[in-house]
Amino acid sequence: MFMSSIINFIKKERKFVISLGILLIGNAFLYWFLKMFQSNPIYIDFYLDDKIPFLGWFVYIYNMFYPLTIVACYFLYKSDKESYYKGVISCIIGCLICDIIFLILPTIMYRPEIPNYDSFTNLVIRVTFFFDEPPLNCFPSIHCVFCFQIILSMLKSKCDRVKKAIFITSAFLIIISTLLVKQHFIYDVIAAFLVCLIANCIENIFEIYKKLKRKKIL
Repeated sequence: MFMSSIINFIKKERKFVISLGILLIGNAFLYWFLKMFQSNPIYIDFYLDDKIPFLGWFVYIYNMFYPLTIVACYFLYKSDKESYYKGVISCIIGCLICDIIFLILPTIMYRPEIPNYDSFTNLVIRVTFFFDEPPLNCFPSIHCVFCFQIILSMLKSKCDRVKKAIFITSAFLIIISTLLVKQHFIYDVIAAFLVCLIANCIENIFEIYKKLKRKKIL
């Protein structure tokens, strides 16, 4: 019953599944693939980063990233397809910009010792760190590029105010969590915001969404 519901959803929302799949799977593949070719990563931090505490409880918010991306994108897709597709296109462009930077300027994060929280929280933190080993490709933060794009797309979309507030607040908390669980530095977040703006400008200048729509690809 559950599998049939998933299959029916995929058939019904085929364009959504394909477009979001290209974004998420393509980004994940390139992110891990590039790690095979990186050497001598540099360590970029800012003096204010030392003032930011390690708050392990925020790992739960950090791990909301993929559920938030999928749910937020689905609401965008159902309420405002133009905002959705423009957001996905801008995000793909942003990820490609990040990948180029990763090749030219590979960076690394040195993680702190994990404090003794409750056993489950410590396990979640260790698993989260494990799946991002080695901790390369920090600058810019792709997590933050996605979250900034969700914020921009929501602000421009026709979604109702309550949904906008929920998704924008959630995305902002995930951005903050990348700093508090020591996955990223302040520079990584600032660079992600700039990459997001540049990607949206590229999409607008070249009217990629309009061209793909005219060709009935979207």
